[in-house]
Amino acid sequence: MLSLPTDTSLLITVLLSGTCGFYYDRSYQGLDEVPQIPAGATAVHLQGNNIRDVQPGAFSHLGICESLSLNNNKLTTVRADMWEGLISLKILFLFFNNINHISPAAFSTLPALEGMAFQDNNISAIGRDMFTGLPLLKELWLYHNPISSIEAGSFAQLSKLSTLRLDHTELDEIRFDMFEGLVTVEYLWLGGCKLNEIVSGTFATMPNLKFLELKENKLSNLHSGMWEGVALRTLSLSNNGIQHINGHIWEGLDNLALLYLDSNPIRYISPQMWEGLNKLEILELNDISISFIPPNTFANFPKLHRLALWSNKLQSLNSNIFGSNHPEEVYVGLGGNPLQCDSRLCWMMEAEEQGWFHANRIPLLGRPTCANYPDTAWEQVDFNCSSVLK
Repeated sequence: MLSLPTDTSLLITVLLSGTCGFYYDRSYQGLDEVPQIPAGATAVHLQGNNIRDVQPGAFSHLGICESLSLNNNKLTTVRADMWEGLISLKILFLFFNNINHISPAAFSTLPALEGMAFQDNNISAIGRDMFTGLPLLKELWLYHNPISSIEAGSFAQLSKLSTLRLDHTELDEIRFDMFEGLVTVEYLWLGGCKLNEIVSGTFATMPNLKFLELKENKLSNLHSGMWEGVALRTLSLSNNGIQHINGHIWEGLDNLALLYLDSNPIRYISPQMWEGLNKLEILELNDISISFIPPNTFANFPKLHRLALWSNKLQSLNSNIFGSNHPEEVYVGLGGNPLQCDSRLCWMMEAEEQGWFHANRIPLLGRPTCANYPDTAWEQVDFNCSSVLK
């Protein structure tokens, strides 16, 4: 994954063990242009300056440089001639600039590039020829840009891409042709956009997709076919407008392990909602306004390890929500519910003693409290279980 340079305060020269290269750092020096950089630098840090342009040839003598930081400057345009000579560059940081134009094939002079960070700029559209000539690119960060359109096939030549971040953009629709050719992508962020619908087959061109973030959008309806062709292990649908769920919508998610549905107005859950999710390990259902959980709702989750139910309207919890075969060990977050602590919850005390159920080991909001004993800690409440558990 992309990682930021750690020292950005001083001009430093650090000898690299086993090489003849060094780090060159002129960060936060008020520079208006790229300075004269000594040949042999393997990492160049120029972030936090006032650089508005990079003249052709500025880096032409830096053939062994592997990392270049130009973030937090005032760049507006990116061209291919800005990078001439950087034939070994692997990481390029351009975030927090004013970039609003990227020329076609702007990175074709960077054949070794593996990671590029463009977040927090003014890019409004992604063109088909923008990212040509990058055969080794693995990570591309474009989040926090006003991107409202992506031309079909814009990422098709990125044959090694594993991570694509398009979250917090202005996208109000996504189409399968936007992701054409991305057969290697494993991590895709689309949260914080304006998406209100996902057409069946949208992600079918990404058979290796493992992680998909769709939180903080405007999705209200989920339907079968949405996940066609993917092998997701993590799916985030938090903070949308989802009200109704039926089991058929999870078709194709046989390997899903983490599902986040918190902060949706679902209000009602049932056993039929989770068909096919037998490998689920984490289920987040915080703040969905449920007041009751029917028997057997989580009966088909033998691998369930974390169940988050805090900030709902639950006054009690039935002993048979896990069916007759409970998970091997499950942590349940119940904080923020108006629980009535009485003998109806004695089964939880017994399950805690047996070691498979944990309700008071979830930090912060997950820890339960009792509405009928507001000033008493959970572990000090008398549930009157002595007669019930005999």
